[in-house]
Amino acid sequence: MSTGKAKVDEIVVNTTAIARMFNLTERRVRQLVEEGVIPRVGHGRFNLIDTVSKYITFLKLSSEALDSNDVAESYEYEKWLHEKAKREKAEIDLAHLRHEMHRSEDVEKVLNHMVMAFRSKILSLPTKAASILINKSDPKLIEALLERDVHEALKELAEYDPGMFVELGEEDVIEIEGEEVEGDGKKTHIKDV
Repeated sequence: MSTGKAKVDEIVVNTTAIARMFNLTERRVRQLVEEGVIPRVGHGRFNLIDTVSKYITFLKLSSEALDSNDVAESYEYEKWLHEKAKREKAEIDLAHLRHEMHRSEDVEKVLNHMVMAFRSKILSLPTKAASILINKSDPKLIEALLERDVHEALKELAEYDPGMFVELGEEDVIEIEGEEVEGDGKKTHIKDV
């Protein structure tokens, strides 16, 4: 009877010990052997250190949704994703240069300009119409004059020009035709940057 201690890397255990160690069934341990996840040194015999190491690697790869064959392919896939992202960015930049796509800040600026010009025209409508309609008594004529002024104000919104979305520099100023307006007690003059 030998009482000498075995080296740790020489310890060989059976299927039952591996199943208990990994909290698996013996059948699952045999499946892992068939799948090539863990090696055995003989029928139902496993090198403890090698088996634990291989099983840990298997768990790491499983948590990343990869198997050992996919490790090399995952690098290629990541490279492909990177190239795809670079291409999409280049296409976006090109569309912007061709004025086929606009930055959200530019769209916001232009729409703010258009809405402010429309607001200006609508707020000036009562003052403008009052002086014209003061001596008019024909309802059809009054309706026609008001309708003309409303359509003029709406035309401001209809005059979309893609060139308006070209990025404006800080020193560029867009003046919107309009008058000083007395709507809410404040005088405003529409001048946008």
